[in-house]
Amino acid sequence: MNEQDPLIAAAGASGAGFRKLRDLSDPMVLEILNYWYRKRADRLMPCPQDMDPVDFARHMPNLMMIQVDHDPFKLTYRLIGEEVAASHGANYRGRSVLDVDKERPNLGSVLQEVYKIVALRRRPIGAGGNMEFLGRGHLAFEAAYMPLSFTGERTDRIFTVTAYREISASERLATEIAAI
Repeated sequence: MNEQDPLIAAAGASGAGFRKLRDLSDPMVLEILNYWYRKRADRLMPCPQDMDPVDFARHMPNLMMIQVDHDPFKLTYRLIGEEVAASHGANYRGRSVLDVDKERPNLGSVLQEVYKIVALRRRPIGAGGNMEFLGRGHLAFEAAYMPLSFTGERTDRIFTVTAYREISASERLATEIAAI
């Protein structure tokens, strides 16, 4: 049992978890992740200015940009696409990631830990699974969280893409039974 498991369960996210990047399969997530790799080139991370919204305009509803401050460590939502906001039941633009806890106890704390891993490791990570979202109920999702850097050394932004899929009641039940 992972020390984060009780926090994840309390956040209603026990059906979600990290995914190896090679196991991601959603075409939109893969397109944005491959875009990140192209922009990175031979650097550790691309620069935020390398990310041209014209290149991925049709995916804007599924994207987020998170500002990373280091001293003290703080994460702030800077851009939240409409699909992300609708799924979470709120647009947290301009608010701290931890503010999510006010509407969905513990979820902001879980997200803070996920984004902190991306910021400190300075490499992308994948996530996915099933969970209940405040705005749209139980959904399957797949996501990639990608670091950006102004200097090439420390993470200054996290660029994310999330794809959502409705799940049937039978699929949800099968997932819950498998978890027992």
